[in-house]
Amino acid sequence: MDVDRKVMYAFRGWIAFVAFMDLGTAVRSFIEKRSFLSKTISELDEYVDGEYTASRILGVYSILKALVLIHCTLYIHYKPVVSMGICSLISNVLLYISETVYFRAATLNFYVVFPCILNTVTLGCLIYLPNNLKIWQYQDLGEEDEDQMKLGGFRRKRTNRKGNHKMS
Repeated sequence: MDVDRKVMYAFRGWIAFVAFMDLGTAVRSFIEKRSFLSKTISELDEYVDGEYTASRILGVYSILKALVLIHCTLYIHYKPVVSMGICSLISNVLLYISETVYFRAATLNFYVVFPCILNTVTLGCLIYLPNNLKIWQYQDLGEEDEDQMKLGGFRRKRTNRKGNHKMS
């Protein structure tokens, strides 16, 4: 197995890890009924979001992002799927940064910084690795054609002079 394949398998494992982290965020959002968006009022120690709507929305968003990343892990050799993964990572980083810095709905803490770093590293690798490891080299070929190219040859169906296929 060459180095490119080993790197790609390790990266696919990394993406699966990030998806698993998002599923953990979703579970935590539904169980704890709070998220990084839920600021607390120190005197009353109650959540501003009494209905926990922000927490549920973050949970569903995390599940959707995890599903996109799982598909990206499985079908990383398709450009549109990788593009979806890139878009989901960008939107996630923008969500965390905008809610913390611009809207001030969250404080800058571990639950904001860690996902931003994790998603930014994954985003950089998702942009860099598939292009440089040339996994899209034979994208236009079907699976059978790619297997045949690996074997070094291909078979053609025999035809007679009238253009009808011979039965073998």
